[in-house]
Amino acid sequence: MGTHITVSPGGYAATLTVHDDIDDRVRPAIESAASGLPPSVRRLTLDLVGVGFTDSALLHLLLTVDGCVARRGGLFRIVGLRPQPRRLLALAADVRPEPHWEVYLRSPGPN
Repeated sequence: MGTHITVSPGGYAATLTVHDDIDDRVRPAIESAASGLPPSVRRLTLDLVGVGFTDSALLHLLLTVDGCVARRGGLFRIVGLRPQPRRLLALAADVRPEPHWEVYLRSPGPN
């Protein structure tokens, strides 16, 4: 359980893999891991294939991490969306489309 970070050989890209459900109990640790990446990391992939359930903490997490990566001039994407987190994002997109949740909904699902 928890998270795992893999940084590319050149240090310009990283993957943060989450192996736990996301709620307010684990969200701070994921945010801390993302913000603690070396400044050379310009591309961050958040792999959610290990996340079977999440609540609104995922929405906060995505906005926070995306903002952190954007301030570095980088690109942020998520992969591995399973059905329940995908439904949460779809609901958020229907209720409050301004944060552009649909960007995350284009993420590939689990293989």
